[in-house]
Amino acid sequence: MRSSERRFLHSTLAAYGSQLGRVLIRAASDLALARIILPEAIGLYDLALAFAVIAAIVRDLGLPYELVRHPERPYGAVLAWEAGAGLAASAMLALAAPATAGLDPRLPAVLAVYAWWVLLDGLAVVPRVYYECELQVGRLVAPEIARGAAVAGVSIALAAAGAGVWALVAGQLAGAALFAVLLWRRVWGRIPLRLNRAGLAALPSMIGRSYFLFLIALAALPVPQVSKLIVGSGLGVAAGAFWTAQFNKAREWGFRLQELVMPAVARVLYPALIDYRRHGDRQRFLAAYRLGTVTLLGLQTLGAYFLAWNAEVVLVRILIGPRWLPAVPLVRVLCFAPLADPFSPLGGELLKSEGQDRAWFAVVALNLASLALFGVLLTQRLGAAGMAWANYLLLGSLLMTWRVYRICGGAELGRLARDLLYLYLVPLPLFALVAWWLPAPSWWRLGASIPAAAAAFALYLARFRGPFRAFFAAAPEPAPEAVAASLAGPAAPLPGDPAAPLAEP
Repeated sequence: MRSSERRFLHSTLAAYGSQLGRVLIRAASDLALARIILPEAIGLYDLALAFAVIAAIVRDLGLPYELVRHPERPYGAVLAWEAGAGLAASAMLALAAPATAGLDPRLPAVLAVYAWWVLLDGLAVVPRVYYECELQVGRLVAPEIARGAAVAGVSIALAAAGAGVWALVAGQLAGAALFAVLLWRRVWGRIPLRLNRAGLAALPSMIGRSYFLFLIALAALPVPQVSKLIVGSGLGVAAGAFWTAQFNKAREWGFRLQELVMPAVARVLYPALIDYRRHGDRQRFLAAYRLGTVTLLGLQTLGAYFLAWNAEVVLVRILIGPRWLPAVPLVRVLCFAPLADPFSPLGGELLKSEGQDRAWFAVVALNLASLALFGVLLTQRLGAAGMAWANYLLLGSLLMTWRVYRICGGAELGRLARDLLYLYLVPLPLFALVAWWLPAPSWWRLGASIPAAAAAFALYLARFRGPFRAFFAAAPEPAPEAVAASLAGPAAPLPGDPAAPLAEP
């Protein structure tokens, strides 16, 4: 195994471990908090979170993404920006908090305190990106697990004491502060933090090249927050907070497996794609995207079938309790939504590594616009269920399919499409048999769904074990002429090169 594949594999496994640990901690704390805190208080916190996430994106301006592909990686200059911009964004958000009283009269007080999470979160950006660039994600596992444990411990303790929404706010602030401290203790002395005129002078050009990356993050990351705001504002003040909480809980569980797998794959895939581009290894460049997509969609498909067949038993009877029963129909709709847009979750990493920022922005902007348009229209007609169905009408997925075809070619895209069709159809007869045998939601159906999922997973392994082993097998370094040929293709020069133009959509 070459150094690139070894670091890729080790970082991927570490990213899976970190993401699994964090999701398990978060899921356990969510279960406890859902039984302690009223849905209205959780809905209030979700509204504050929406503003904080958007402010954090404005703080970054896309610089963390640009830093990965920049040839010199000026960590010191980006750190200075993150600290200054984080302080400014937190102060402005706190000062603007009274303007949010129209959503909920309690929101300004909560947002004025939660705004300082933006600064604390920004202080951890540079050391996190450093370890991801070096494909040393294993160094992030312990700090990330500690952050999740701190958030859960503080939130549950204060919620049990009757703090309500303030328990959630305090938990997030404590977790962000602890994460920043632990990361800097671990990275100090390793990361080059030269803060000189050259590094500061590079910031304007980096911000200019990351402009579309900023717009992409602004359009893509707040999608769950936009959905919650549409539900909350479209159903009135009386019912808005209740249905915001119900919809958010349904989306959390509907996208749970994707949220578990995608960050672990994406945070390693992007630096690995940049590495393969620099070495001119086009075959592994395309194979990394294809196998990452297969991994993500395979697990999401199994989770969607299992949860759709057993949502009431799993969520209401086992996990979050009867007060969340209205979320069950929403979960059944949302758990299959990621399968309707298979190329976009990791397609952004593919476009970003190729320097096609404008194309990726067009995809996410079209997705956000269609989600908002169809969400508003369907929420007015169907309530919160309409917002759930709007997730199937993301028009940007059509553009993403076209862009992936342009990069990968017809043969590679056809191979990936056949793999996805296999993933989608293999579990269907197994779970259909369970539904025919046990038509009503019950403990018996839940038990029968476990061997059905296991059988489908075994079929997945039989089909895809060979391609994965071939990818990580020993391979010779690419010949110089192969490197030259790759860099002479339509994707060259590297997107981090200041002379590299951004591809048109």
